[in-house]
Amino acid sequence: MQAQLRARVRHPVGFWFVFWGELAERACYYGMRTLLALYITSQLGFSDSDAATVIQIFMASCYALPLVGGYIADRWLGRYPTIIFFSFPYIFGQVALGFAGSPWMLYASLGLLAMGAGAIKPNVSPMMARMYQEQGKEALMDKAFSYFYVAINVGGFVTSYALPWVRDKAGYQVALMLPAALMTGALIVFAAGRRFYPQESAASRAAARTQGGPGQASMTPEERVRLMRMLLGFPMILVFWMAYDQTATTWVFFARDYIDLNLWPFGVDLTPDQMQAVNPLMIILLTPIFNAVWGWVDRRRGVLTPARTKVFVGFGITALSIAIMAVAGGLASKEHPVSIWFMLTSNVLLGFGELCISMIGLQWAYMEAPARLKSSITAVFYLTIFAGDMVGGLYVQLYDRLSPFAYFGGQVAALLAAGAIFYAVALRRQRAAA
Repeated sequence: MQAQLRARVRHPVGFWFVFWGELAERACYYGMRTLLALYITSQLGFSDSDAATVIQIFMASCYALPLVGGYIADRWLGRYPTIIFFSFPYIFGQVALGFAGSPWMLYASLGLLAMGAGAIKPNVSPMMARMYQEQGKEALMDKAFSYFYVAINVGGFVTSYALPWVRDKAGYQVALMLPAALMTGALIVFAAGRRFYPQESAASRAAARTQGGPGQASMTPEERVRLMRMLLGFPMILVFWMAYDQTATTWVFFARDYIDLNLWPFGVDLTPDQMQAVNPLMIILLTPIFNAVWGWVDRRRGVLTPARTKVFVGFGITALSIAIMAVAGGLASKEHPVSIWFMLTSNVLLGFGELCISMIGLQWAYMEAPARLKSSITAVFYLTIFAGDMVGGLYVQLYDRLSPFAYFGGQVAALLAAGAIFYAVALRRQRAAA
């Protein structure tokens, strides 16, 4: 009896291959992204706003291509082969980035990176979730998604903090080769776990091809209702990503010009791009607190808090985070920078906002999607990041033209408006259906 109980509460073996593979892949991606802003401006001569636009478009591409990766996996290759196949352009693009000597080499390497990261992204979490469903361990899925998100942020934290230090000691080329090594390691780990992953049916993929796409006739009425409610809420999430992903661009430039980077009272000096390590560290530290807070809320209410409610709360918390950046921008000047604690406090709140919107949103996309469209709908969720980064790519052009207070204040206004619209189209509908 005890052995059966332990088996029910034990995570599938395949989960740990996914966990470590995802950790290494995200360490590669975020480590490279940490270096990118200062690499483009200092080595290739881009202006701050132009570099920010290039990076925002690159990040947008990483979240547009999941639609292609999800389509290929659902209809042709399957999730595991798609992950393995697209790992190779990912590695090649990372190597090429280290030798980029011109804008066109930069664009080509970023294109390969976007192809690899984008195609892999919509397939890892559905492959993981399927393991739990096949083994009757759905009750462990919430914890699995939490651990999965921790893996992402452990990888992001380690390389976001370490690679600027490597860059300062050994140069950009050496620093950019380390993410290539990490992605090679991720490929090896993903491949090593193959026998523990769910078996995918070629017949089901062939059936999906003959159905001609996610038409309404192929879905039950309940699936159509769930899908429509989810898709009504998705567009507002792009505003969150428009603000959030600027931590890799304008936040770096703001830290360089307006922040005293001495971590008082600890006497540690950080580089502007090392500030990107703060957010994943906050996610690691805040995830158990986040789960405990919502667990307490659920017990008080006597019912599980719907995902849409958590997303709505995330809009308010994120707006408060960016408001602190606006205040810092209003107080600072290049001659008189403000304390690093403004950005640290903002990062703590941004971490809570990210957990509400990104982690919960990812699980929401998987759980409410029709069974044969899990990867495709996960990819649609990632399209909100694509859209947010494309909007951000336009918005960052204002960074050199507005004061920091006005620049970040505009983001606060956009987040509040998006939260209000999300409430109107998602939460009110949710309550009406309850």
